[in-house]
Amino acid sequence: MIESWEEYRIINEELSKLVENARTIPKIKKALRHIIKAGGKRTRPIIVLLSGKLCGGSYEDVMNMALAVELIHTASLAHDDVIDRGTMRRNVKALHVEYDVALAILVGDWLISKSVELVSVYDEEIVKGFAEVGMKMSEGEVLDVYSIREPFTEEDYFRCISTKTASLFAYSAKNACLVVSNDRGAADKLFEYGNNLGLAYQLVDDLLEFLDMYEDKRSEFESLTLPMMYAERYGFEEGVAKVLELIRGYAERSKRAMDYFDDCESKDKLLRLVDYMTSDLIRDYVSKNEEVLSLLESFRA
Repeated sequence: MIESWEEYRIINEELSKLVENARTIPKIKKALRHIIKAGGKRTRPIIVLLSGKLCGGSYEDVMNMALAVELIHTASLAHDDVIDRGTMRRNVKALHVEYDVALAILVGDWLISKSVELVSVYDEEIVKGFAEVGMKMSEGEVLDVYSIREPFTEEDYFRCISTKTASLFAYSAKNACLVVSNDRGAADKLFEYGNNLGLAYQLVDDLLEFLDMYEDKRSEFESLTLPMMYAERYGFEEGVAKVLELIRGYAERSKRAMDYFDDCESKDKLLRLVDYMTSDLIRDYVSKNEEVLSLLESFRA
């Protein structure tokens, strides 16, 4: 769906320009081409562009922020793959597999530094907020990594996904507004939109990974997630149903936050993104895994 959007094309073009114009050594530039051109949904920078436009700005006004959130997200993926020993990312070899662990870590560091340079053109509040999000993402990843090594509760899980995932979605929406507008009410509503979307999306991601693992009868997990906790506590079917209900609730809250804004194309696309990142992903999984159809029936409507 979003692959046909103007915003998706613009972000990919700007990312390509950034890589090609980067003043860095050849080894880093080659690795940057590999990790950036591997693609992705680009949902975070698209949220920046749409939120900025929704609040009266232009894409150019928030382009540095859009690129920055995608770069820090990409850096987190490079580092996560090293931590998790992942071999593929978006159907492309992980950076540490294509090259080596040292380069993957250092290119991730380069991406983070570049993202800070990009947001430095904005006001102090925007820059500080970006730094805080970077720290939150790291804290969330620590919680995730140690979830199977130390006691890990449902409360810990939500703190993990709130910091690791939802914080960047919330920042992307809220601060794009603050760059172009003084409307704090709009910024707060966009924070609600992004935060709830991030929580819903991470729950979907964890649920689909759990269903894959369940079908494959695997016994080793890289981290402890809510679907795993609920399946153990309530049984498989009821556990999945409860996770689906949480996803629906967060998705609905994300959409309700958009009631603050007048109808327009940017608002419509932000609303469509919620479905794209939740119910559409679930439907797509169901269509490829018919054996779980009865469990996920509520998302087919």
